[in-house]
Amino acid sequence: MSTWWLAAAAVGIPTAFWLGARRADLAMRRERDASEAARTTAVSALAQLRLLQAHQQALMDSIDDLAWLKDRDCRFMLVNRKFGEVFERPPESLIGKTDYDLSPPEMAAHYQAHDKLVMSKRQVERVEEEIHRVDGEIGWAETIKVPVFGADGEIVGTAGIARDITLRKRYEREVEFLARHDPLTGLHNRRHLEEQFEPFAAEHPRFAALFLDLDNFKLINDTDGHSVGDELLRKLSERLKGEVDREDLLVRLGGDEFLLLSPLGADSPDALDHLASRLERAVGTPYEIAGVKYVVSSSIGIAIYPEHGRDRQTLVKHADIAMYEAKKKGRNRVCWFEEALASETVARRRIELRIREALKDDAFELHFQPVADAQSGKIIGAEALLRLRDVQGSPISPSRFIPIAEQTGLIEEVGEWVLSKGLKQLAQWRAAGKTGLRLAINISGTHFANVNFVERLAARLREHGVPGSALELELTEGVLMVDAEANISTLARIAALGVSLAVDDFGTGYSSLAYLKQLPIHRLKIDRSFVSGLPAHPGDIAITRSILHLAQTFGFEVTAEGVETQAQLDFLREAGCPAVQGYLFSPARSPAEFDAYLNTRGE
Repeated sequence: MSTWWLAAAAVGIPTAFWLGARRADLAMRRERDASEAARTTAVSALAQLRLLQAHQQALMDSIDDLAWLKDRDCRFMLVNRKFGEVFERPPESLIGKTDYDLSPPEMAAHYQAHDKLVMSKRQVERVEEEIHRVDGEIGWAETIKVPVFGADGEIVGTAGIARDITLRKRYEREVEFLARHDPLTGLHNRRHLEEQFEPFAAEHPRFAALFLDLDNFKLINDTDGHSVGDELLRKLSERLKGEVDREDLLVRLGGDEFLLLSPLGADSPDALDHLASRLERAVGTPYEIAGVKYVVSSSIGIAIYPEHGRDRQTLVKHADIAMYEAKKKGRNRVCWFEEALASETVARRRIELRIREALKDDAFELHFQPVADAQSGKIIGAEALLRLRDVQGSPISPSRFIPIAEQTGLIEEVGEWVLSKGLKQLAQWRAAGKTGLRLAINISGTHFANVNFVERLAARLREHGVPGSALELELTEGVLMVDAEANISTLARIAALGVSLAVDDFGTGYSSLAYLKQLPIHRLKIDRSFVSGLPAHPGDIAITRSILHLAQTFGFEVTAEGVETQAQLDFLREAGCPAVQGYLFSPARSPAEFDAYLNTRGE
């Protein structure tokens, strides 16, 4: 019998009923207390959860890049303030949304596929990808995504951070475009010719190389200014493009020199004569610039592949020789290459012999062009420039004998001579108290590629007692990019000696920014071809500012070459260029003349 029935029998039904009610009341109170405790615990847990979420939100909002959390179904669970700003929505309104609510379907599908890849691989993924901006433009972002694990180790979603790298990508694309195109005319440049010659020859078993050079163009530049000359070249380029076929390759080699590669058919002689005549007429039609009419003519040299050269250098050289023959015969005409014109080879042979004699007899000369601080004008260094004279004492242009030294395999020996003499002179300056000067020396690709180059350099520094910090080596973009991966190690060893490294003629070749930022580079040198048009030429202004911005981004120093006018210097100062060199300060001087120059300046 139950306790309740016993109580009812002892005291009667009413009392038993009261006791049962009392017991029920106590049970209800205990249940209410337990419920209240549970409610208190739930409220406390909710408060802690909200506090944690607030901490998470504050942490994410402190990130300047876009940041988000997604669940396994790729729904946004948390986004930061920057994310909301980019998509012009309050962050809380994006919770529960997917990429399909924010981006075009194809891009949303791409994003979610990448999320699922991160979850399936259970590892961090980094990618540079296109993004769809709210304004409809396509940008670029560097995105890092990581899988998010629950307490049981299972994937519960993804977290990501995205940095807008649109400006960087635009700079990269601009630099890449300029690497293969002439900034003035938009035509392809030498770099593009170097890359495309072999594919062009593979596709066209026989073709002509037409080397076109304007007659007396320098006179227009000298009398009416570079702005008029540049405008004429732009108009000329448009005319030339209108005269060539789709299969032709038109290149601006530099200055007023152009090269056209044109496939040949069965009627090649007649067709070529017709093409050359069209080019002559296009060039010779008057140009109206700023209300003034200008007339120029052209000299054209023609060489045929493969008869006159099976490689780019030989074919272009022979077309060039034919062009100079046209100039010799009175200009404004067309000449075909003939073997008799190859007397140029004889002249080259004479220069090669002179180089060998100069190495044997120590007959080279080393001149030094001052490098100045752009703001103060103080001389802070010098660039060593090699000079050579023929047996009669007349100077031979470096642009003439340096390529011959490279092609004949003498450049490495020449480079060692320059290093030795340059460091010897630097040691003398330091002994005389000029310890603030840094000497820049150009290094050829062949010299740099020698496996013993770094050891020889270290030995030269020890031999002359010169600290590495007083020396700067200049290498062209082409040298650095030949084998960028291998060069990283070599350059690091050079940098370990304290020697600074500079990219010479920056902007005229092609630098992969992906490698450039990895190389231990200290300085970029803006090529004189960009400085010459400052401060008037829009293209040169844009390129110069882009290089300065790029240098600032990567932490490089910059020197502008070929500064010849006060206007150029004023522009470079205003643009933030740290160092300059050029005829405005001084031409290259012999050691004695350089010392005298410093003394007259009180330095």
